[in-house]
Amino acid sequence: MAEEKKYSISADEIHIGKGARIADGVRISGGYDYATSTPIPAKKVIIGDGVFLASNIEIICPSIEIGDYTMIREDTMISGYKDAKIGSCCWIGQGCILNTHGGLTIGNGVGIGAGSQLWSHIRFGDTLEGCKWESVAPMVVEDDVWFVGHCLVSPIHAKAKSMAMLGSVITRDMEENHIYAGVPAKDITDKLGTQYEDVPIDKKYEVMTGQLDIFYKKNPHFPKSIIIVKDSTNLEESDKTIFDVSNRTYTKRLTEEEIEFMKFLLVKIKFYPKN
Repeated sequence: MAEEKKYSISADEIHIGKGARIADGVRISGGYDYATSTPIPAKKVIIGDGVFLASNIEIICPSIEIGDYTMIREDTMISGYKDAKIGSCCWIGQGCILNTHGGLTIGNGVGIGAGSQLWSHIRFGDTLEGCKWESVAPMVVEDDVWFVGHCLVSPIHAKAKSMAMLGSVITRDMEENHIYAGVPAKDITDKLGTQYEDVPIDKKYEVMTGQLDIFYKKNPHFPKSIIIVKDSTNLEESDKTIFDVSNRTYTKRLTEEEIEFMKFLLVKIKFYPKN
């Protein structure tokens, strides 16, 4: 007898990837008909390979796409009037609120710490009475951005590799590889340096081969079908899963070994499928 699903997804189109895990109490829809207390189907729900959705997550928006190996922790709410797109290898901590009223686009490898809130609108006061605080704007978060935790973010453009420290209130765009802190947040890159530094290809190769060795020692039953290379540009097609440290891509084959290695690398190292 098949185990009864303890989560609900209401959508016209549903795709759940290989190795994705969805915990009890997850609810995904396009909205609710409050007269009948029934969900309104979303247009599209795409959950990538290796995704983990923890318990009691609620997602209410017209459509949502969640990339491979992204983790969304317990009690998170994603809701609004426009579509949401979340990239691969992201981490969204417990109790976060992500609003999609103005549209929500989150890149690859983004970290959103527990208790953070990302808002794409400012709305509550009575506009008929002349309230001027009513606006909607897209929330755009590029690759490798990190909101450390308990961050409050208004509709901004957070550029790649930028970072907001614990408890920051972000009201302005974040520049690439800059660090922000405070209420309201200010750029403190000149004090702390950048979040990221350049790493030579040889060092990346050394680290990845070391990680693969550790993985195989922990998992000796796998047939060792993963290889690490410095550049895959001129390599012929192979039955191996190839991780290219020059551009952070891998040849996606969805073997059990590959899926477990990707999970092993997270959250510290992130690779994305080669186009």
